[in-house]
Amino acid sequence: MEIQVKGHSGCQIDIVSENRQLYVYKSTRDPKYLQRLVLQAMKQKQASLVEYQHIRIPTVFEIQKDEKQTVVKMQYVYSKNFVEFFEQAGFEQIEYLIGALKYFIEYEINQCKLQVISPEIFQRKFADICVKLEQNGRYINDGEIRSIIDDSQSCFDSLSEMLLPIGISHGDLTFSNILFNGNNYYLIDFLDGFIETPLQDIAKIRQDTAYRWSQLMYTKHYDEVRLGIICDKIDDELDSYFSNKYQWYRDHYKTIQLMNILRILPYAHEEKVICYLKNILNTLLHE
Repeated sequence: MEIQVKGHSGCQIDIVSENRQLYVYKSTRDPKYLQRLVLQAMKQKQASLVEYQHIRIPTVFEIQKDEKQTVVKMQYVYSKNFVEFFEQAGFEQIEYLIGALKYFIEYEINQCKLQVISPEIFQRKFADICVKLEQNGRYINDGEIRSIIDDSQSCFDSLSEMLLPIGISHGDLTFSNILFNGNNYYLIDFLDGFIETPLQDIAKIRQDTAYRWSQLMYTKHYDEVRLGIICDKIDDELDSYFSNKYQWYRDHYKTIQLMNILRILPYAHEEKVICYLKNILNTLLHE
């Protein structure tokens, strides 16, 4: 038996039955993504060796790469998505989730070292985003986006050196990349990035809790009011926790989140997504 499901990275996802066991096969034939998928699978494999409180990482069984494709064989997890989980979760389950997220990110922080990061790292990444935007005529002719880019340019040009925890991160810690199985939370789709810092993971989860990114991309009917209340609670607790504990979070969260949202912009095509990104970017730049 083989079932194809839709992935967000452009990779093909197949659920395959072998000897009465289900496995996930993630693959790509994109020449630009062959090595990236290897790096992402290796990142997940390394993370799966650690025991976390309530957090689980699906096992990576095999990584195959040749000149034409990369294929990764992984553990299949019976689970709910974030909407299904939140629509049934009680107060205690939400508290478990908040605790698990704090524990996971704290583990990452403890594996990192505080390092001075040159602003050139962010300036180069922003320049790369601008090149991609310039290849899309729709963005070139959009005055609001041009204004956002100009304001972002000023922000990154004025950056000073940043003291950040550097070492490991999930890289794409959104609700869409968490599989919910009771009080166990399986993290999938680890992502390689231009900077490996737990602050990126905080920004990614707050991309959902503060700005509702995964809800925007969810296509089925759901209780928006209920999910909004839950997201606000999670966001308030995470923001308060890290604000009270870490100077680097207070100093640099907004810069990381600005870059995080800007990185989505070149790949946005739906009008609702473009409007969403404009609103969030203007908020980050001017609040």
